Amino acid sequence: MKYKKLKFSMALVAAVAFSAFALPSTASAKGINIGVLTPLTSTNAVQGQDILNGIKLAVHRINQGYEVPMQDGSKKKVGPGLLGGKINLTVEDSESRPQSAMAAVHKLIDVDHVPIILGTYASGVTIPTGQYANDQKTVDISAGATSPKLREIGPYFFDVMGLDHLMGQAMGEFAVKDSGAEKIASLVANNPFGVGMEIQGCIKVEDMGSECVTKVRYRQGKSDYRADLQRVVSKDPGAAFFVAYGTDANLILKQAYELGISPNWYAAYPTLWTNEIADNPQVGEGIKGLRVGEADDFYETEYAKPYEEAFDMPPSTTFGGYAYDSAMLAALAIKKAGNATADGIKDALGPVSKTYKGATGNKEFDEDGMQVEERYAPVIFKDGKLQLYEQD
Repeated sequence: MKYKKLKFSMALVAAVAFSAFALPSTASAKGINIGVLTPLTSTNAVQGQDILNGIKLAVHRINQGYEVPMQDGSKKKVGPGLLGGKINLTVEDSESRPQSAMAAVHKLIDVDHVPIILGTYASGVTIPTGQYANDQKTVDISAGATSPKLREIGPYFFDVMGLDHLMGQAMGEFAVKDSGAEKIASLVANNPFGVGMEIQGCIKVEDMGSECVTKVRYRQGKSDYRADLQRVVSKDPGAAFFVAYGTDANLILKQAYELGISPNWYAAYPTLWTNEIADNPQVGEGIKGLRVGEADDFYETEYAKPYEEAFDMPPSTTFGGYAYDSAMLAALAIKKAGNATADGIKDALGPVSKTYKGATGNKEFDEDGMQVEERYAPVIFKDGKLQLYEQD
């Protein structure tokens, strides 16, 4: 259906966000208050803005009476007037830092009394904020965190993206099969996300008879990564997989290009850096990787095209689609529970995840609130953009 462009500024988001409820985790005739905690500034601002846009798109559709697709081909009308009111968003910026994110999650829970938080991104931020939300019995659905440690947070925490053991092992298998290399190196951020990817990737590499000969964990926020890059190629690997994002990724790839270091790169989540190198795309030319949430015709019609209509641009990362799905699941859970309490939402999320047809694939949660499965597509960065990669 046709609708007005969703060009919200942060000021407008704040203006439309419903004030704190008289009682925690409840709805009123004025609406249902949902918290959003995502990086809108600093290193991961591109991903955070895309996440916020995905949530806005889903909420707008629900508030307008959108019929949500189900896996059996049916559709379920959740709004308008969910529990007698509209969904409103209270948005907080994590600033891409755990310290800022903790201050923000305290505000959303302790002051705004939201029953559910969407949009958390990056494992290093999501683990501490998710732990606090779980301790306070507030539901948290992450849109872009993948550390295996997320599984340990507790019953109020959910994740709509497959964990690192799925991507890491898929990445390791892809690198070995495509390159045929017996020696593989890795370059990852020294945080839970990066380390988890290294561990899982190397497990798969070695299961396939190759060897992870050099493992480099870099410190984020540095001004020079040349020494790290030299270590990556110190043992002459036939391929190297890497995890980098935001401004760090831009600098790493730029310096690798300047040094002539190109060890047959394989990237986990390449959309983490494609926007950052838009002004110098040559630094990413030929890099292969796996795109999560493999795009298909349903993704295009259900999410990508409506997103472009709403925001006058295509989705800038993968993560907005996951955030969109998280908001749809939240609305379905509130509808099923018949209330907007955290306990009601928590208990309903498992059942609705088994029936909802996600834009990014099957969204079924396991007993720990993690994804049962994930899908990946091999891609290559070529001529300034990601393209599907046809393997031999």
